[in-house]
Amino acid sequence: MDKIEVFLLGTPRVYVNKKRYLFPYGRAEGMFYYLITKGYENKQVLEDIFWGDKYDEEKANRNYRNALYHIRKAFGKDFLITDGRQQLRINPEADLWMDLHEMKSDLEILSGKENFWYLEHFEVKESSQFENFIRQKRIETAEKIYFLTEEELFKDKCRLDLCEEICKNLIAMDEFCEKYYQLLMKLYEKAGQRNRADMVYRELQYILEQELDEVPGEEITKLWQKIISQKERERVQEEETHFSHTGESQSDICKSLLEWISMFCDRAEYRKLMYFSGLGDSLFVEGIESLVQGGMIREEEDAGRIYYSFPDEEERIRVYEGLSLTKRKSLHSLMAKRFEKQFFMGKNEDLLPKISYHYFKSQDRKKSDFYLKEYLRRYLAIAHEFFPVLHAYDVMYNTETYLNNRKQIEFIYQQMEAYVEAYKESVNPGGFEKERLELYLTMLVQSYVKIPDYERSWEYIGLLEQLQGTAKETLKQKAYLAMDTCQADALIRFSREGLWQAADISAEQGFWKRFQGIGYVLKGEMEKGSRELLEAADIFLDKEWKEEWGANAAVAYSWLGEIGRLTKDYDSAMEYYRKSLDIHANIHNISGKTLLYLHMGKGLFDTGNDCMAERYIKAAVQSFEHLHVVYKRSTAYAYEAVLLFRKGDFEGGAMYLKKAGQYARHSRDPVERCLYSRIFGLITHSSDCPCESRLKIGEDRQTFDVREERSKIPSIWERKYLDQFCIF
Repeated sequence: MDKIEVFLLGTPRVYVNKKRYLFPYGRAEGMFYYLITKGYENKQVLEDIFWGDKYDEEKANRNYRNALYHIRKAFGKDFLITDGRQQLRINPEADLWMDLHEMKSDLEILSGKENFWYLEHFEVKESSQFENFIRQKRIETAEKIYFLTEEELFKDKCRLDLCEEICKNLIAMDEFCEKYYQLLMKLYEKAGQRNRADMVYRELQYILEQELDEVPGEEITKLWQKIISQKERERVQEEETHFSHTGESQSDICKSLLEWISMFCDRAEYRKLMYFSGLGDSLFVEGIESLVQGGMIREEEDAGRIYYSFPDEEERIRVYEGLSLTKRKSLHSLMAKRFEKQFFMGKNEDLLPKISYHYFKSQDRKKSDFYLKEYLRRYLAIAHEFFPVLHAYDVMYNTETYLNNRKQIEFIYQQMEAYVEAYKESVNPGGFEKERLELYLTMLVQSYVKIPDYERSWEYIGLLEQLQGTAKETLKQKAYLAMDTCQADALIRFSREGLWQAADISAEQGFWKRFQGIGYVLKGEMEKGSRELLEAADIFLDKEWKEEWGANAAVAYSWLGEIGRLTKDYDSAMEYYRKSLDIHANIHNISGKTLLYLHMGKGLFDTGNDCMAERYIKAAVQSFEHLHVVYKRSTAYAYEAVLLFRKGDFEGGAMYLKKAGQYARHSRDPVERCLYSRIFGLITHSSDCPCESRLKIGEDRQTFDVREERSKIPSIWERKYLDQFCIF
């Protein structure tokens, strides 16, 4: 029998002998998931669940038989067996693996999952019974995961890191379920991290108060009180052996606290201030109380945490500048080292800019730039870069840290730009400032290539080349610019230069071969493109590079799928699209998947499978909503608009077509601009579109010189595709 692997937790996926299987339509897929979850069901019940809300008995029976045929065709005749004619069940001898069952014996299956929702993002329209089934299974699954995690936690040798990850995921699924918070508090108590347990309780307390006007229950409150008592006993012991402030006056303590608060750029959080000040609880509280009552500082609560700040910025600056340069440097150095220690203990990327700032202020410029580079490198990998995606990037699991810090990122870039403007004319080529200028220019180029601001990108590339010549990074960004603007010859030229610079045996060879292959695809030379892309994938999947670079083979396969789609070899296209998604299935990087989802959606769209196409196009659109990139964004919105038009949702389609136009205006890709113009022309001249909708859509038109844009498309395949593109 075939080996069948099914992932039901999160976005569902099915593999047959390690190859991704895609169902022909949603109800057959839903029936498959229902059966493998339950194990058996009556024929009449299945018909009622999946077709009873929509069809009469005869048509429901016909559709049931058709779904049964497709399941047996895909997984083998013996995969489903019948008892008489009414009962259908999974063959107990089937070689079937399911994450839902496997987690009972191995909780590690849950590691790295974005969520535990049963059949996330999957639905069968107009089937209320199946919706109820999914809802019930989600409740049951969450309960099962909770009890399995609780059992694991009370083992002598348990995986605390895994249990912590699972608890946080459960809380994200249901932020009002107290027992999830309670389990996480028990975990932190066991790990001796009572401060974190206290934070968990306060977070629950805040959420319940703000959202439901309630307070935590008696059981979790008793646990919290017990943990607080343990903390107090530890504090007393620590005070006896740690700092001795008995000889200090109240005014000395207040002065010390004011100095520490002035070191924070915005406001000082309770835990951090207490940590840096080195005061015990009682002395700290007395000092803060005196300062608050005297109006020297403000105290406020935000999201369950307490913060302290000066009444105005001028007062903070006065206290800060009142410190001697030596003391200021010493305090910044101490803060940088302690933030650094916290970062290495917990890998909290929010600390990276703080570490960089305090090292900068302590005049340790090299360490400051090191952490700034680390922070922006991780940010760019999420918000801008599609590839390369390296497995070693912890950022894949901390996406929201970066995407929610846009103001901070913008501030950092503004500071870097100001530095570049100030020093670009007077830099000493042999000095440290040259290294910093190179670093800042590199980061600015990487950002503006993808935002995009092409003029500024080329300006900074020019400055960077003045400093270091044509280095690997500038060449890489030139290649991105050429790809994003559909300049095939330039992309091939840059790729050849990159290949010449790269080591003979290295993953860099695969990187440049992939670029070169894409260049040939853009040019329409499909055989050459196919050859380069296959060689790139082979390099990435070589055992020497696979662990770190293997995910990059996904984009090579995805472009091979594009070759199949444009040449109408759809079997080849779907095979390569599936390969690309299989490789990238377990990588939690938003931007890497976006392009793969879009390509797969386009392939399914061209084969007439609108239902499946919509799933992938919608996934691409949702990903773009999180990103700052423009590359292929207009295309995703344009296809989503067409799919909505086809369903008769002209209002929704118009909204996405408007977005497609807005991003096409920012894009320099002539294919995207022509696609938008083609769809716009078709919909506004179509009798299928109501007159009122056509008028409304016409109001948002973005105008391009279509003839000029079309002449810029180097591939005859792309031009032919656009000419044949239709909506209805």
